[in-house]
Amino acid sequence: MPPEDPFYYNNKVQLDVDSLFEVFDHYVKMSPIHQTVALRSTNWQIRKAIDYALFKIKSLSVELKWHENRVANPEPQVVIQGSLMRSLEKALECLDFVLDNARIITELSINIGINNASKYLNPLLEKFLTRENVALETLRIRRRYVGESYPIIADLIYEHSETLRVVGKIGLTEAVESFTEKLHLDRLSLMNFDLVEDGDMESSLLQDKTRYYMHKLSDTGATFEHLSYTTFAGFEFARSQLRLLQSGEVKSMRLTMQKGSPIPFTDRILLNNLERLEFIGEMDINCHHFSKQFPHLNHFDIDRQNLACASG
Repeated sequence: MPPEDPFYYNNKVQLDVDSLFEVFDHYVKMSPIHQTVALRSTNWQIRKAIDYALFKIKSLSVELKWHENRVANPEPQVVIQGSLMRSLEKALECLDFVLDNARIITELSINIGINNASKYLNPLLEKFLTRENVALETLRIRRRYVGESYPIIADLIYEHSETLRVVGKIGLTEAVESFTEKLHLDRLSLMNFDLVEDGDMESSLLQDKTRYYMHKLSDTGATFEHLSYTTFAGFEFARSQLRLLQSGEVKSMRLTMQKGSPIPFTDRILLNNLERLEFIGEMDINCHHFSKQFPHLNHFDIDRQNLACASG
């Protein structure tokens, strides 16, 4: 007779209702949505636990990406909540299912890995415009291609301007088209890559357009306590850029820029309320008059790195 295994007990493990609900609450958060839906048909207890977990979902993710072989598969892939959809129609059905079961959605992440994405992006994001159980507090955007902006993203920000607290990373065009005096953010991430034409990151036209859009943005009445701004070159604490920081009541800023001299040679006050300032890139930073330019600054950091190499 084999020795008794001290780690094995010949009895069934029974979960109480609260434990069962907790297990499937974690499962729904960690698993692709198609696995969650498939598991609902196991039995009524699991179905009830999963339905309750779906009811508690607050965040959703939408991703558009190319197939590895774009010649054989020219249509992009749509991924909802970690699950690859068979078609755009199935993706829309999936969003309807989740939104029909969720109590409230407060966070949306969008990853745009294709160009000319409006055909696919518009019907997907329209689902979040009219639902009573969608009140976005966090909207995060990732995109792969420069020179593109999406009005549907501006519509999304405008629709949820009273509840949004975190927005990133959007283009200047989308910001100008959506920001109003109702928008008061804790964190905003902006970039000007949507204004790039013909891949030229340093053209005088790009700099003129950037200053023009920043000037318009400063008149919207929107505020953002922390601003993270990304560009290749051209940002300075002067003119329209400085006006945007002042009107936006910015207290914390992170500037990611490959090259340039963002700090002017002056000893006058630039931003009286700025408390934190960080630079990332290979910029020339003039720190000689910081105490006068930013009298309330209590945190300053420079992370020198070649952004062109980092992004490659």
